[in-house]
Parts: sequence; C-alpha cells; structure tokens
Amino acid sequence: MGIKIAFWMFVLIIGFSRKLVCLKYHFGKCPVYFEEPCSPYATKFILSTGKGDNITYTDLDPLQPVLPDDYNVFVPLKVVIHGYGGLRADIATTNITKAYQDVGYNVIIVDWEPLASLPCYIFAYLNTWHVGECLGMLTINLVSYGITPSLTHVIGFSLGAHVAGFAGANVKDLIGLPFMRITGLDPALPFFVTFKNEWKLDPSDANFVDIIHTSAGTFGKLEALGDVDFYINGGSIQPFCYEAKYPPICSHMLSGLYFAESIRRPGGIFLGTKCDSVVNYYLGFCESGDIAAMGEFTHFSTRGLYFVKTSDKPPFALTELKL
Repeated sequence: MGIKIAFWMFVLIIGFSRKLVCLKYHFGKCPVYFEEPCSPYATKFILSTGKGDNITYTDLDPLQPVLPDDYNVFVPLKVVIHGYGGLRADIATTNITKAYQDVGYNVIIVDWEPLASLPCYIFAYLNTWHVGECLGMLTINLVSYGITPSLTHVIGFSLGAHVAGFAGANVKDLIGLPFMRITGLDPALPFFVTFKNEWKLDPSDANFVDIIHTSAGTFGKLEALGDVDFYINGGSIQPFCYEAKYPPICSHMLSGLYFAESIRRPGGIFLGTKCDSVVNYYLGFCESGDIAAMGEFTHFSTRGLYFVKTSDKPPFALTELKL
C-alpha cells in the first residue's frame, strides 16, 4: 500500500510540475519526459513511402519536417504507434505497418521505444503524454504540405492507443482540426482506470474513434472508449490463444493481427452484432440484430457496441465477400 501511495504522490507532483518547468528524469534505466523538446533519441517519426518491396524511409523532425520530393499527398496517410516494449516487442503494429506498405499507403511509424522500454511500464505510461504532444507538433507542421489532420488516420496499440488520443486532443485544441480517425487496438488498462476523458483515449479525440477489444480486463480496457467498440470473441481471451504460454498477452497482440488481416484481405469481413452492453452479451440478451464490419473498412457512421466472432486460426475472418 505504501508503494502505491508513494507512486500516486509522485504522479501528482509531476503533473503539477508540468505546468511550471520542463522536466526530464531518469530512474535507473527508465526515463520520464515532461514538456521536453521532442528529442530524436526519445521519439522518432519515420515516414514510409512506396509499395511492397520498394519502400523508402525518411526521418521526420516534428518541428521542421521535410518530406521527400516524390511524396504523394493524394495517397492515404496512416500513422502507426506501438505499445509497451517498442517495435521489437510489438508484432501488433509491425504487422499493420507491413500490411499498409503492401497496399502502398504512406505510413508514419512512431517509434518511442526509449520511452516505452521493458521493464519500465509505469514510466512508459507517464511518457504517453509527451509522445502525444510530439506527434501533435508533427501533425500541425505537416499542414503546410497539404497534409491535414482531417485526412489522417492514426492507429495506436495498447499504450499507443492513448498516445493517439492525447495527440488528437492536442491538435484539436491548438488548431481546431481533429484527426479524421483514430483506431485504438486494445487500449491499455493499467493506470488508465479513470473517469476523466482527457486522461485516456475517448470519442472527442477524432472525428471517428473505433476500438478493438481483445484482452479486456487484463491488459486491455473493458469499458467502451470510442464511437464504436468491437469486442472480439467476447473481448477477453481469444480462441487462438487458448494454448499459448501467456493467453492474455497473446490475446492483447491479436488486436493488431486482426486489424492487419482486415487491410490485407478486404474480402475477409469481420462482422459484429450490436448489443447494448457487455453484460447483455454474456447473458444472451442482444436483440437488435444490427451488424457492422470491423477493421480498416469500418464505416464512419457505425455507433455502439458490437461483438465479433472469429476463427481460432488464420485467416480469422469468418465471412468471405466475393469481390
């Protein structure tokens, strides 16, 4: 109990101090950044352009971004944000980035691994605000290139989902232009148990916020956080992970694999059935009969809670649309 009290006192002190001074601390190997200039050591923004095996990578300075001469503003832009542990530990977002590259979209990879490294979860949690501010700066400074937030889709996994929310709120507050869409892939639960929307991803952070729940109650949030929330196989342990060494971690990561499949296989449809609540779903009281597609091609008018069933092995989508 004493450790918990000390931690929350630290959080409150740091939160108050953010309003007064620039802070950067190291607790052993665990850094905490508040109101610091966006350092290329701490957070990298890597632009991926091209298609398939013909990919070009360009590092972007969030304060003075320079795009390659052949950048095509008419190709959709996706921003992908990893979770705890960084890109090397996060198969959820690396699969999504590869899927978008195979299609030929522009992708900005947000690499904040130095601020999200193992075993520094508490400090990674605190760093989400800083990374969100840096992404917000980059977004605003890209407007002069004709890249507006209202045409930008941000995808964040776990802690990265909340980073996306903080970035969206920051951009909207500063220039009044929300992101077109934020997709939250199993948004992280630990330390995000709060009624304050400004401390987590919420529907006000973009014009459209869709959420995919795959490890609700363990690593991921159980509560609805978006305009539409999809609970896969009940939202908790996934069938593919029943025999895994750590089923909750496996289930957490599957949110990204499901989403990547929806990009790669537009004919493979993840269909969800609408229900008023998680409780009613488990009790079998879902009566609306409304259905909606989950994933990359979710329609922006979709609202509410939907429950999706999948296969227990890839490909996971149960419905195949003949194109």
